[in-house]
Amino acid sequence: MYLSKFNKPLEKFKNIYINKSAILFTTGPSIKKYKKFDGSQDTIKVGVNHIYDYPFILKQLDYYFFGSGYHTQPIYKENIDRICKNYKFQGMAASYENGRIKGKGNIHPDNAYELGAIPFENNLVEFSNDIANYAFLGHSIVFPVLQFLLYTGVNKIYLVGCDIYNSIDGEDHLLIWWNKFKKWYPRNYPNVEIISINPRGLKGFFSDYEL
Repeated sequence: MYLSKFNKPLEKFKNIYINKSAILFTTGPSIKKYKKFDGSQDTIKVGVNHIYDYPFILKQLDYYFFGSGYHTQPIYKENIDRICKNYKFQGMAASYENGRIKGKGNIHPDNAYELGAIPFENNLVEFSNDIANYAFLGHSIVFPVLQFLLYTGVNKIYLVGCDIYNSIDGEDHLLIWWNKFKKWYPRNYPNVEIISINPRGLKGFFSDYEL
């Protein structure tokens, strides 16, 4: 794993949600089929990137993770500024990579702090089960979220809208990392169940559930 000097603030989240369930909302096409299900009101809820296009989900969030585009996409920046200032979730910002501030439009850590978000570090090689001392595996913002939720102690994660779309390197690139994650997480978190709701690209990867 890749040591990180930036991720120490994440230590306070270790095992804070033991035996709870969580929902990760991403913005693939299948999110349009999502509706609340029994027990969903008691879950930890996390959204990413353009989830602000879905206000009924946005207002439920406990955490919001955002990645690249803050300094290169004015509309994206405007929306992030708006929701971080007007909603009660904890913002989490992919600001560092491989020991330094990341470029490619990712938010600068100073801007993240101004918005009340916690800047964190990614690497591009290995997943981490100790995110306070080692960098998250990046490639897609969903992977830091998954590593974060596992670190918090949840025993069930529902995936919504995880359709493996919008990858700058193409779907095959993300499929490689999803396959690696599918092998990695049971070795480190054998008692955690992952459930894909209305799955498309990840159909058959985890437990599937159609709403």
